[in-house]
Amino acid sequence: MSINQSLAHGLNILLLYEASTPLFTVSEISKRLGYSQSKTYRLVRTLTQYNLLKEEDGSARYTLGLNTLRLGLLAKGQFNLSTLAQPLMRELSLRTKETVLLTAVNGTRGVVLERVESEEPVRFSVFQPGVTIPLHCGASSKILMAFLPEEEWDQIIDKEGLKHYTPHTITDADELKAHLRHIRKKGVAFSDQEVDRDVRAVAAPILGPLGELIAGLSVAGPVYRISKRKAAELGKLVIEYADKISFPLRNESNIAARGGSKYIQTKRRV
Repeated sequence: MSINQSLAHGLNILLLYEASTPLFTVSEISKRLGYSQSKTYRLVRTLTQYNLLKEEDGSARYTLGLNTLRLGLLAKGQFNLSTLAQPLMRELSLRTKETVLLTAVNGTRGVVLERVESEEPVRFSVFQPGVTIPLHCGASSKILMAFLPEEEWDQIIDKEGLKHYTPHTITDADELKAHLRHIRKKGVAFSDQEVDRDVRAVAAPILGPLGELIAGLSVAGPVYRISKRKAAELGKLVIEYADKISFPLRNESNIAARGGSKYIQTKRRV
């Protein structure tokens, strides 16, 4: 292998790790990525030498090392969206009495950046920060996919597929695209038990100074608390708070840090 290939394969190993899968054996990594056992072992050993992976107490299972934590903290320090959003997310959760999520695009999937959990006895607490989520279903995901350029939709569908989670999940590509266009036009996404039974959610995009997608803000809770009529009311609140989070990001001084926009600038209305 060339150095570039080795680096790419090593990065693929690191990107396997998620909050739901914090430990892997060499054999599990080999099977997931289709690498030979010997090559996987060499890559894992190199990553361990650089403290990007570490063996968990002699168990032959590997988890992320301290250098990944160091890099993650550095990245988080430079990406202040979570810090900016947290107080407003807490305020929104108190007003709605529901769980609030902050999500962003990560390749062909979404990722949960932050979560403020409802104080109600029955809570929507499935997604922890760091967990990746499909982009084709659920308000917190669809709002992200809707505001991506349309040419990226097919790439996402081809790579990830349209997995069926409940009878309410959209699994037809043409129907999904029409639905995403409607979301983009309205500027708000609703979901009714699309990923998890008995959960409804509503989401709005957080947009940058040129109308580019930065993240998604969503409110989710059980259907017995969020009627369809209440979901429409929550939509207005979520748009309000997404705009509040967006406001400081729309300063012209931030444009250079984020690069130019190739996304569609859209007026939102409910």
